Amino acid sequence: MTYRLALLTAAEAVRRREELIALCAQAFAGSPWHEPPLGAVRTVDRLLDSAARRDDFCAAAAYADDGTDDADAALLGFAAGWTDTALSGDAPFFELAELVVAPGCQGQGIGRSLHDGLLVVGSPGPALLMTLDVPELTDRYARWGWTVVDRRRPANEQRDYVVMRHA
Repeated sequence: MTYRLALLTAAEAVRRREELIALCAQAFAGSPWHEPPLGAVRTVDRLLDSAARRDDFCAAAAYADDGTDDADAALLGFAAGWTDTALSGDAPFFELAELVVAPGCQGQGIGRSLHDGLLVVGSPGPALLMTLDVPELTDRYARWGWTVVDRRRPANEQRDYVVMRHA
């Protein structure tokens, strides 16, 4: 499958809310997340709320390269981030806040392309992310140059998470 990447503004991401929800619902329904569809709505709405309040919001989308323009092409993946202190506690870092690829498109390099593209655009220096503390995710990010710097269980969560750093 061929695909193309495009940067999205916060306004473009907001306009694609329903597509983002559908993408997240598909991706988060399976392992390791096992989230109900409402989880995708909460994730996307939290992301878009942050996007609307930030001047440094960065997002990239992967579209099917099927000859249509981005407005009509199938959304295959999405990544977003911004500069924040939420994960570091003090110094501002670029935070990779979301990276999601449609289940049928995983394993084709789309996630890595979105990841690499977003880090180039959004992060001139170190970056942080927080993800579930499961080998499926931590091993993937470790292959991409991330290291675990902290383990957490956020309030009201039943699962453990890791904070990872990319230098």
